[in-house]
Amino acid sequence: MAGHSKWHNIKHRKAAQDAKKAKIYSKLAKFIQLEAAKWADPSMNPSLDLAITKAKAAGVPKPVIEKAIAKGSWQGTGENIEEIFYEGYGPAWVAMYIQCITSNKNRSAANVRAILTKYGGNMGQAGSVAWQFSPKWVIFTSWKIEKTKEKWKEVENIIPIDDDFEEIILETDVEDYEINDWMARIITVREDLSKVTKFLEEQWYKIESSEIEYIPENTIALSEDEEKKLEKIIEILEDDEDVDSIFHNAE
Repeated sequence: MAGHSKWHNIKHRKAAQDAKKAKIYSKLAKFIQLEAAKWADPSMNPSLDLAITKAKAAGVPKPVIEKAIAKGSWQGTGENIEEIFYEGYGPAWVAMYIQCITSNKNRSAANVRAILTKYGGNMGQAGSVAWQFSPKWVIFTSWKIEKTKEKWKEVENIIPIDDDFEEIILETDVEDYEINDWMARIITVREDLSKVTKFLEEQWYKIESSEIEYIPENTIALSEDEEKKLEKIIEILEDDEDVDSIFHNAE
């Protein structure tokens, strides 16, 4: 009986993991479809190229990626996917800016409203919190490659993010940056994105990703209990099939 119970638990965990993976695949595929609708050639559409790169990194199968591109370029079902932002408040009136990629705005709005209401937040009117956020390009980099010659061959050494990175990044036009363990998060405006990216690559830094985030102009502090409530709302929202990203102004 114990063996049967263990096998049941393993199957249950695997089913849960498979369901979670399928949901991630679906979200990434919708993002590709959205970008492909603008221009289906990734060599001419950097946003689509980024979406495909993120999907591949997450292990999304090639046929799923190709189908999403076809859908977006009207070669498939012609399903209309669009990006929409919902605005609301969490505990202690934390401003929440919620990005959805959806084929059904009514469903998305109803789901977001229900989640916020159930877990101590509330939906806001259009424009109620958007003014508090500014779109910025955020670049993540993890380490650099240092090439040295040893006898007759060239050797590549992996150098983690360290104090030298701060001196280097200040040579370029970034608005802000932070270093957390082995990763650096760099904030810049769209106009400076290519310049900053090129600079980092010339310094042999590995670019992990580059994407738009909505950065709050000001932040507010929460109590421990309020933080837990906010984390719960975010967790439930992220589990929704239409929600892609959640931005807020809590510290």
